[in-house]
Amino acid sequence: MMNSRVRYWFDTFKHLKSFDIVPYQEVIDLYLKNQSLLEENKFEKLGGDNERPINSDIEELEKDGFWHGFPPRYYNIDPMGKKVSIAKADVVSMDMTGLGKTWTHFLYLELPYEFFNEFQTRVHSNDDVSIYRKFLDEIGNEKDTEKIQELVDKYDELYPELYSFKNYFRVVTDLKWRQDLEVGQYMTIRDNGIIYPICFNSNRFILSRGTHRTLFLAHTKSDVPVFIQYPKLNGKDMSENWDIELAKNFSEKTILRVNVKNKTIKFL
Repeated sequence: MMNSRVRYWFDTFKHLKSFDIVPYQEVIDLYLKNQSLLEENKFEKLGGDNERPINSDIEELEKDGFWHGFPPRYYNIDPMGKKVSIAKADVVSMDMTGLGKTWTHFLYLELPYEFFNEFQTRVHSNDDVSIYRKFLDEIGNEKDTEKIQELVDKYDELYPELYSFKNYFRVVTDLKWRQDLEVGQYMTIRDNGIIYPICFNSNRFILSRGTHRTLFLAHTKSDVPVFIQYPKLNGKDMSENWDIELAKNFSEKTILRVNVKNKTIKFL
């Protein structure tokens, strides 16, 4: 196995190696440790009051409620001062249904950044990130927020097309080239590294979320760390191939084929 190419902000997850099979509670504790580190470093608390996972098997959730009725706590880490680049532990307010019944562990993987640089074409609410990639290239290593804002304004004039999408609360209309993309989030990843690996409460589908982090990490030539629910109880051996479908954020429909025994991954 090659050495890790993931750039982490804190040391919390650095001991992990790709293909590690990690018990549920250990993973939760790692996420909550970084949540505590954000608090200790005096980042501003925002969002709701929930700071833990949830589980619809043992507690009642609001089916149509915001975050199932458990709005998560998050922290403002935005260097641009806009309170839009937020850090939320993936597992907080995540429904961990099936825990102890169909799964007990997570599999940790570090996905190669080259794949995302070549094939990722969109993020959650923006179906074309090609202009934004050019914008990131032009930013380079610039840290002066005023100069970066001047570049944003320049691109706003060059690409004035508007785009609308509906979130939980309302219809949001913004400039299409940067819709659902925040330069502050990119700057934190570029300058400090990632805080939280992308966690999926599924073992069949991934990357319907976390696509901002994949885009920004890959642009900084950092591999993408993910946790996926491991499909064998109690971390038992798994010798067969395991196919995981990637969401439609790439130029081609993609399957991630994992072989835990041989410690290999393939994108098909």
